[in-house]
Amino acid sequence: MMRIELALGATLLCGIAVAQSHTHSLPAAESLATPAARYSAVDLGAFQAREADERPALSARGKVAAWEVVEQTRVRATLIEPSGTQRIAASEPSMNSFAFAISDDGQAAGIFESQQDIRNSRGFWFDGSVVHELPALGGQYSAARGMTHGGTVVGNAETSTGQIHATVWRNGRATDLGVLPGGDLSRAFAINAHGQAAGEANATVNGKVTAVIWNERGIRPLGLLPDGSYSSVQALNDVGMAVGYADDASGKAQAVLFEHDQITVLGSLGDDPSTALDINDQRQIVGSSSVHMGLMHMRAFLWESGHMLQLDQLIEPPGSWQLLSAFRINAAGQVLAFGFFQGRTHLCLLSPKAHKHSARGSTQVNREPER
Repeated sequence: MMRIELALGATLLCGIAVAQSHTHSLPAAESLATPAARYSAVDLGAFQAREADERPALSARGKVAAWEVVEQTRVRATLIEPSGTQRIAASEPSMNSFAFAISDDGQAAGIFESQQDIRNSRGFWFDGSVVHELPALGGQYSAARGMTHGGTVVGNAETSTGQIHATVWRNGRATDLGVLPGGDLSRAFAINAHGQAAGEANATVNGKVTAVIWNERGIRPLGLLPDGSYSSVQALNDVGMAVGYADDASGKAQAVLFEHDQITVLGSLGDDPSTALDINDQRQIVGSSSVHMGLMHMRAFLWESGHMLQLDQLIEPPGSWQLLSAFRINAAGQVLAFGFFQGRTHLCLLSPKAHKHSARGSTQVNREPER
């Protein structure tokens, strides 16, 4: 069964209370009566989504790290590029595998999911030719979520006392990034070229999480919305801007930008919830927002210059896709998204019409038949 929990993933059930940051809001989605087509779409094949913090990745060159169903019941981590696809083999053939991170030099990272107990799943790092399992912090579980050029990987891992802590792996060696004072949980979802990592952590045992960033000085909370109770960073760019979600006084999840000790509410496509999932250095942000009440009305968005736009209204030909979420955006403005295509859920790469390159070398081409 496909899990469409893109705006309210499991992370929203964990949350924390910390000092407030300055906040401000931006206008709601821009109304586009006759939007101009800005993107060509390339179909990357059938796709089953997971939770918001477990999503496929996109490199600066348009290479994709994701997963695909094989033999009807198994899932394999897969790299997609112009020359074709490459599956990443698990250490045990029975294991499902998922790739959540990719570097610009072609390395990837993700998880091997244990069939016996998903609490014993292990992170992996693929260096382009060899797969390496990523050790935990004394426990059994580890998971890779983000990585940089050169193979530095971040995620989370189990300690010898059973806690889950944000972790960085350099050359396969695990280092505990730590938790907030009084807390027992942290997870890192992103790392930038300067070694800053970001994610979420709590400040009380079993408490709710807040957005945090790690740098050479340690861990720092990024705060909450006024009267909010949780927040989380899902992505971080190379100039230190972070995006994710936070709840407001009414308990609704809002897509937010963390910048200069401020939290900016990005608005919505019409209703709550919304969540921001990625940001590039050009300050373009992508994610998912409800257009009407309820999770079944989620649509992918592009936020830029203070306005939120519905992505599937910007694709040529019009009406070809119904996009539920935009997972990633790279420096070239390419967007990795997910939604309905010809009646089924597929992954796709959107390329700005000014750019002729794409992951498959053409526009609107099926990668392979439905499995």
